[in-house]
Amino acid sequence: MVKRIIATVAFVFVSVYMFAQYPTLTNRAKVVLFSCGPGPELYAGFGHSALWVSDDSLHIDRLYNYGTFDFDTPNFYGKFIRGKLDYMLSVTRASRFIAEYDQRKIAVDGQELMLSPAEKQRIFEFLENNLLPENRFYKYDFFYDNCATRIRDVLVKVVDGKVDFNTPDQQISFREMLFPYLTHTPWTKFGINLILGLTSDKKATPWDYMYLPDFLRDEFQQATIISNGTERKLVEEKKQYLPSGLDLSNRKMDDPVVVFSLILLVIILLTYIECKKKKEFRFVDSFLFGISVLAGLFLLFMWVGTDHIATAKNMNVLWLLPAQLLFLVTRRMDSLLGKKLNTIALIYQTLVAFILLLWPQDSEISFTFISLVFVVRIFGSMWRKK
Repeated sequence: MVKRIIATVAFVFVSVYMFAQYPTLTNRAKVVLFSCGPGPELYAGFGHSALWVSDDSLHIDRLYNYGTFDFDTPNFYGKFIRGKLDYMLSVTRASRFIAEYDQRKIAVDGQELMLSPAEKQRIFEFLENNLLPENRFYKYDFFYDNCATRIRDVLVKVVDGKVDFNTPDQQISFREMLFPYLTHTPWTKFGINLILGLTSDKKATPWDYMYLPDFLRDEFQQATIISNGTERKLVEEKKQYLPSGLDLSNRKMDDPVVVFSLILLVIILLTYIECKKKKEFRFVDSFLFGISVLAGLFLLFMWVGTDHIATAKNMNVLWLLPAQLLFLVTRRMDSLLGKKLNTIALIYQTLVAFILLLWPQDSEISFTFISLVFVVRIFGSMWRKK
């Protein structure tokens, strides 16, 4: 009997607390998806999503943001690199959010969702509960669990019925979806193609498309909710809060293909001079091959030593590391074994320089130019020894 009384009192207490914590929204409540355009910074290059719940009658102005993290986290950079950094849900006012993006000259669109009062209430309560210290942190993943996918998942959980996004399958990979955002910054594209592994070349499904905020916005715009035999649009109204004031243009000469093709020509000329004059600029090989080995080891670490799904199975390790490491170890060996090992390095690097354009992982022509730099240097070293 005493246990029943205690349980009843506890239930009443929790119910009162929950009611006080989550007020009932009025018919003036709105739920708006904010979609922010790409910015000039790398972290903002693919846009951003946030969800705004407002109710003028209750003075509620809550903009929920799943794309934040705590800089005071112990070993912040180590956890960030290894993919072990927890992201978190934070909340701010819509006016502050828009003011920040206005200052950065980044476009912001809003889509008011056509939800029932009960659905709006559930979204509000879900987000408020998710905001609690014990719930707000999550393990971020660039493709599968980020600021955009979290909003998609919240919506699907709380609506009455099924959300049909009506999106055709475009047969496009996760990596290819990033390319339109990189036309103005070829060096960023170069870096992304270098660090992303074979897992990024998996074909994304229409459900996966929503890892990018622009795709989330577009899929929401054409989505419908099917419930009890009736169908309604997901988006009631679309509004532009801020236009883009950025000039994301590309300087054609500032391009990896141009730069590395010129470097290849310089290396060919330098190697020819060495062979002709019977000189050897050892520092050139130490620098070039040393950088390549370090880059290869870093990509290998991002593959096997981190939790990043996007950087796993990176085939770029194959043209950056094995032949270069072998050459650095054997370049001063004049024995028959040293010559054979150099020959193996030369043949391997020559083959991989062209095969990388055909293998299943998306590549760049600049990777071939870089790889041929090592081919020329290995060949020049062998020629000088003869």
